[in-house]
Amino acid sequence: MTKKLWTLFTFAIAIVFLSVPASADEYPSRPIKIVHGSSAGAPQDVMLRKLAESMTKAAGVAVVVEPRPGGTGQVAMAYLKGQAADGYTIFSDATGITSVLQLPGAAYKWTDFTPLYRIQLDPFALYVKRDGKYASLKDLLKDMKAHPEEVRIGGYGTGSPHQLTALFLADEADVQLNWVPYKSGSDAIAAVMAGDLDAAMSNISVYNRFKEKTLVIGVTSEERVKAHPDVPTIDEQGFKLARYHWRGMFVNNGTDPAVVDKLYAIVDKGVNSEEFQAYLTKSSTLQGTMSRADFVKMLEVQAANDAVTLKKIGMIKD
Repeated sequence: MTKKLWTLFTFAIAIVFLSVPASADEYPSRPIKIVHGSSAGAPQDVMLRKLAESMTKAAGVAVVVEPRPGGTGQVAMAYLKGQAADGYTIFSDATGITSVLQLPGAAYKWTDFTPLYRIQLDPFALYVKRDGKYASLKDLLKDMKAHPEEVRIGGYGTGSPHQLTALFLADEADVQLNWVPYKSGSDAIAAVMAGDLDAAMSNISVYNRFKEKTLVIGVTSEERVKAHPDVPTIDEQGFKLARYHWRGMFVNNGTDPAVVDKLYAIVDKGVNSEEFQAYLTKSSTLQGTMSRADFVKMLEVQAANDAVTLKKIGMIKD
């Protein structure tokens, strides 16, 4: 082999090795990015930034959070899909992934992503105006039954977990739901304070921000939330509805299983850190950790249940 050919050969071999993704043994060797579809400062963004601090300590590399709002999470999903399946880009989403991605026009399916970790459980909460016409869930439901077209309940989006939870409650109580979609649960709560809505379905984690002017008349946790012991569960008021808004993480399909396992361990250390546990307590939310296999099973069941409800209200066809 001539010297020139040998040079070309060795150069080609070098290119091949440089193009091979880093092995699981070397992971992580550079910063990890978490993208999500909420706005900066939203509950999901705040939670992820708290977690990223603890993950950075566990990983030994920087973990950064980048909001990419738009398209009910699909802008962030598109970003993830444009990155290598190497474990260095994480997409964070929540309960709505299995309903929103079944609606007409959705660019993806939830199965286009590999479930990584279920982080947090945030019970849903029903907000009314403090010192307004409703002092209890019973008062609201009685008015909904008497005036089905007049009582307006709002929350985040259409086909969202907020709407589906309100629908489940309406079915349990045998009343009609008049739903008004907003850009966020907080916007809906603000509309309640302004008198533009009768009630809002959001999450208990934001209650402290609105407690002066609103009252939560029911929470969907199985037990009362420790931070708000005066708020009754919906279950204890005679309506079977235990449901949580979970927040979790996904990676690209095709990511090396060994890398996924390492990343799971890093997230797990972050979630179980003293700092993040303190955040969960302060935010009135719960730890949502489960095995990856159980997370997948949960998503499968949730997607099937969401499909039944979405068909029932005419948002998707059989």
